[in-house]
Amino acid sequence: MPKKPKVEEIPEELAENETFISDEDIDIEVMCTSDEEEPTVYVKFTNFADVEDAEAYAEFLAETLPILLFETTRMH
Repeated sequence: MPKKPKVEEIPEELAENETFISDEDIDIEVMCTSDEEEPTVYVKFTNFADVEDAEAYAEFLAETLPILLFETTRMH
């Protein structure tokens, strides 16, 4: 079996007015309901630095996730 190439991690650099939203990697958990009437997918992001960063990320997702998921610029 061929070996996977090593990938060098390059630390991300931020502008002076930016900060990381977490000191650690953001954890992601995906959950699905078994409700036949209304199947639902939940995505849980944890490990933010504080509540303000979590809220800012939630706002960012609310604005950009529909565009990323459905590759459209039209908001409903």
